[in-house]
This record gives sequence, C-alpha cells and structure tokens, in this order.
Amino acid sequence: MHQKCTEHVTVPLERKNIRLSPLLFAFSAAFFFNYIGYFSQFILFFNPCHQIYYYLLVFIGNFTYLCIYYYAIIVVIKIKHKELIIRYKTCFLYLVFILINLKLLGQDVHLSQFWLSPVSINPAVAGFFDGNARVGVYYRNQWRAISKPYQTMGAFADMPLKKRVRQQDIFSMGINIDFDQAGDSKYTSLQGSLSFAYAHALNRLNNHFIMGGITLGGVQRSWNYSQLKFDEQYHNGIYDPHIPLSEVFARNKFIFFDCGAGIAWFYQPTIEHTMQAGIGVFHLNRAHISLYKDDNIRLPIKVLAHFMGSFTVHSSIALEPNVYYAIQQKYQEFQIGLNFVYLFRFDVKWYINKFFVGLYYRWNDAVYLSTGGEWRRVKLGICYDFNVSKLTKASHVRGGIEINLSYIFKTEHTPRQQRIPCYIF
Repeated sequence: MHQKCTEHVTVPLERKNIRLSPLLFAFSAAFFFNYIGYFSQFILFFNPCHQIYYYLLVFIGNFTYLCIYYYAIIVVIKIKHKELIIRYKTCFLYLVFILINLKLLGQDVHLSQFWLSPVSINPAVAGFFDGNARVGVYYRNQWRAISKPYQTMGAFADMPLKKRVRQQDIFSMGINIDFDQAGDSKYTSLQGSLSFAYAHALNRLNNHFIMGGITLGGVQRSWNYSQLKFDEQYHNGIYDPHIPLSEVFARNKFIFFDCGAGIAWFYQPTIEHTMQAGIGVFHLNRAHISLYKDDNIRLPIKVLAHFMGSFTVHSSIALEPNVYYAIQQKYQEFQIGLNFVYLFRFDVKWYINKFFVGLYYRWNDAVYLSTGGEWRRVKLGICYDFNVSKLTKASHVRGGIEINLSYIFKTEHTPRQQRIPCYIF
C-alpha cells in the first residue's frame, strides 16, 4: 500500500492566499493568445527572420508578462513582509532588464549539471516545486586549454501561478535567458524564452503527477568574421591581415522565433523516494539559420529525454541517479551518473539540508565530477569536466568548469496542524 508523502505534518495553508483574480486571468489569456497568434502567422505566412514581426512579438510578450509577474507576486501571493516583497521585485526587475535591454542574440545551451536547471531542459516542469518562486543562475567555461574559451551563462525563474487543492492541479510559468559565446569568431547566441506549464495529479494521494508545457521565445545569433584568418590572407606562408577577402558574407547576425513543448511525469511512492522523467521537443518551427540567407538551411528539431530520481537507502544517505539523452539529426548526446547524498537533517520548517558528490559520464566526450549542497532553500552545484575524447591531444584532458546556483522563495505563514497528502499543496 502506498504511503502518503507527509502525514500529520505542520504545513501552511495556502489555498486562500493564491486565488487567481479575474484581472490576472485576463492578462494570462491575452498573453497566451498573442503568442499563439503570432506563432501561427510565423508558421503559415512569414519568414521567421523578419525582424518587425519578431520585435512586435517581443513587445507584446514582455508587456503582458510584466503585468502577470508583477501582479502575481504582489497581489496573488500576498506577501506580508516588506523585505520579501523587495527581494521579489528586485529579482523580477533584474531578469526583465536582461530580457528587454539586451539584444536577443544562441546555439543550444550545453550543461553538465542538467538536473540543477530544470526549466532549461523541459518547460513542463516549470513551477513544480514547494514554494512561491524559484530563481537560478549558471555559468560554464570550456576548452580554455585549446583556444578562446567557450562560455555559457544564463538565468531562469519560475513560479506556480495557481495551485488548486480540490482540482489537484497546478498552473505555472517560467522564464529562461541563455548567453553562449564560442571560438575565435565569437559566435554568440542570446536567447530568451517563456514557459507555461500545467500539472495534474493522477491519484488522490497527490504523489503521482503528469505535466505538460510549452516554451516560446526569440533567438539572435551573431559572429565577427574579422577575427578569423582565411587562406587567401597568407602570402608566402605569412599571414597578412590587410589582404582583402574575396568572400562576401550576407550578414553577421540574424534573429528568429523559436518554440518547443514538453511532457513530464513525477511519482513519489514514499517521502524517501522520488522519480521524475520527461521528454522535450525543441525548435518545432525549424527556423531559417543560414548566414548566407539560404532558405534550405533550417534549425533541426531537437528531442530530449531525461530521468531524475532520489532514493533514500539510509536515514542519512540517499542516491540520486540522473540520465540525459538528446538527439538532433545525426548528433547525439548521452549523459549518465549518480549523486551520493548525505542528509544532514530535516529542520523544524521541513527544509532539507544536504551535501552531495557525483560522478558522471558524457558518452565519447568527458568524465566529470559534481559536488554541492542544499541549505534551507539555497542549492549550489559545481562540476569539472575531464575530456576523454580524441581531443585529449589538444585539451590535455582539461575540459571546463560549471557552477549552478538557485534559491526558492517561500512565504512563511502561521502554521496549523493539517493532514496533507503531499508537499506540493
């Protein structure tokens, strides 16, 4: 017989504090239909590279998103403490500043600690956590031993908009911003996306969920070919940067619309064991990405599958297996590994404090060590890749370092003894 996730546990009652007002519903509906409408026009009539439609899409999306996010944080959640309001507003304004003021420049982001950045690998899991909002950042520096390092950095935020206890479902949204720069040409990609997710319980115990989500956003890619050296610039074996190039490049940057979708499954048979799996499909609109404006060159669809679990084997020891697989045309990526977790304690507010160390393998590419911990609602992960591919002659086994940091905001309520089947509610 299945055990309940928590039983006879002191938990906050949030139902009255998370009512979705008509105004918020109107903003959400307008936001959703605007994006769907423009997405349909892109697919059926317009070239995704036409910037006027892209900027119109971004303007409408950012305005309605600002209304939703601000209203949800200040009114719907009804935070009582002024210092928490300031924290929420600061995080929100920071992310919106990045999204609006930077030009949306983006190849797909490559992360080793994928389980620490859930929104970036599957939109369906946005907002599926115990708290009011979650924010996170990550940074990756790779191949410094070979050439100019490949750098990736990003930020994400997600939150449940509505948790309906009687209906046993959750409406959520998230935002993800990624910056990636590679090689001597500084091939740069900056992409911003919004995710909308829905989760529904499959049983009355609230320990078994199915989730679905979509992601919509924009990407700009650019490069600086003046930093590259071409064969025709060598005279008698000597490089001369003053020799003009005969090759003409049609453009050095372009913008396109991007979209994806995902589904996920979550199961928690007992409080000690959890499992989550999902599939995400990205670049569904197959945008034109040619630097020469060749309409036959399009961004291939990417399919991604993941599994993340946590199994307590002792009162203070847990194992966390994580698996990641992605395929995009003929290119594939497979990562598998295991975290060994030491649980320090569950404190009076039911926070999990833990330390972990993990060993992972990326097929035909690298072995990497990951370590970090979780204290209260702060989660930190650091890993280093050791290159084991054919590139070792140049890399000397050195790969790259990656850092992930996230924090969950949670409003504190006056607790009352309550029999609740799952921490989600």
